[in-house]
Amino acid sequence: MRFVFPLVYLVGFIAIIIALSVSWMGLSFRQFETFEDENALNCESVYGIHGAADLAEVPDTGVAYISSLDRRADAERGAILRFDTENPLDSSSWRDRTGGQPVVFQPMGLDLYTSILPDGRLLQRLFVVNFAGPEIVLYDIDANGDLVFREIFADPRMTSPNDVVATGPRSFYVTNDTPSDRQTIRGKIDFLLGLKVGEVLQYDGNSWSTAASGLAFPNGLALSNDGEMLYLAEMRGQRITQFVRNPETDGLRRVGSIKVGTFPDNVSVTSSGDVFVGGVPQPLSLSAYGEGLQDKAASHVFRIEEDGSVNTVLEDSGSLISAATTAVQVGRKILVGSRSADHFLMCDGSL
Repeated sequence: MRFVFPLVYLVGFIAIIIALSVSWMGLSFRQFETFEDENALNCESVYGIHGAADLAEVPDTGVAYISSLDRRADAERGAILRFDTENPLDSSSWRDRTGGQPVVFQPMGLDLYTSILPDGRLLQRLFVVNFAGPEIVLYDIDANGDLVFREIFADPRMTSPNDVVATGPRSFYVTNDTPSDRQTIRGKIDFLLGLKVGEVLQYDGNSWSTAASGLAFPNGLALSNDGEMLYLAEMRGQRITQFVRNPETDGLRRVGSIKVGTFPDNVSVTSSGDVFVGGVPQPLSLSAYGEGLQDKAASHVFRIEEDGSVNTVLEDSGSLISAATTAVQVGRKILVGSRSADHFLMCDGSL
């Protein structure tokens, strides 16, 4: 009997710790909140493209490349698709453009690089994060819009790449959200505790370096139209962090941040300079939805004005789209993608 009471105390203590931990997680990650459907966009659903986690606009065309992976079905390989908002029923929109390279492919963030060559020809390249590497895959874009495999970039420090933004024909920034794979126990702890261990890595065409550090799970990246400002989604920090960029050296200097009240994922900049962000209000629900444990998850899309104000353009409980991760203006439309849903949204671009 003398061992019973200490055991009861121990069990009670463990139960209290578990209850406090669950409450803390629920409050920290907004799991106890409900979300109303608020939509300033006129949207229609485009089915048949699963897990449209990120998109990259082809300027002045109404066309976007889409990073796709059917995560809920544990698909073995993802794809990069080319979608034309002016001709959304074109059957070629559902065709993988990568030519099967690389064979092991889990695409995430992507970015398009465009320049005019000295002989007047147009150069277009697509940079794609392949989490399976982990690596950055570089493709040339041919005259038919297909992707021609060109090169792979990898570095031991790039353990958990998330998003990429091009700075040249063979140079880029990439977010490394945790020093460990985000799917490991260490990576999950980094996220849950909001540890500032994430980095932005830079490849200048010859060598790797750390462009920024001390970040709370850095996710999406986007450059301003003049290339002099970098916008970074610190997902666990619930903020968009701003860096002044030196276009000649690619050096970054942190100049401020904007609290957004949600967990931002991908960032995009329109031709007029507006910043769109796809946000995840409940990241634990995002994980549960992606694993098929929940039927839906909340979404939040907002726009950041020049004065730093944050304006919601879509808040959804999951009835329209679950776990939206990106919003990109493509021609006259705004496309809203999700990491795990079986569709994305094509919305009226006039706000």
